Amino acid sequence: MKKYFLTLLAVVAMTFNSAAQSKITETSIEVDGLCGMCKERIENAAYLPGVKKVNWDKETHQLDLVFRNDKISKEEIIASINAAGHDVKGALASDEQYANIHGCCRFRDPGQRAKHGLGEALCTQEKK
Repeated sequence: MKKYFLTLLAVVAMTFNSAAQSKITETSIEVDGLCGMCKERIENAAYLPGVKKVNWDKETHQLDLVFRNDKISKEEIIASINAAGHDVKGALASDEQYANIHGCCRFRDPGQRAKHGLGEALCTQEKK
């Protein structure tokens, strides 16, 4: 009987554990930016309620995210990053949103990109 109870308890624990884990999403998205100020702005914009981890890499432009998908969606996080003025691959900030970022962070400006040793903007409008 004791063995049966322990087996049942283990099955119930695994069920609860897998249900809790399925609410967690780990993903990376490409976000354009240039500098440490951009990193801070991007990470602050992405760190919304339900987001557990954010880390934007200045070299790769990858934003690593861990979030609870029952609390927030990837689309909501992207919209917040756009609102902060940054382009996400497949979702560009509006010109008005982009205009609000600091002058040295103008990642769409070829001169600023060259100053930071970068080529063309990573996140661009799809050509139709």
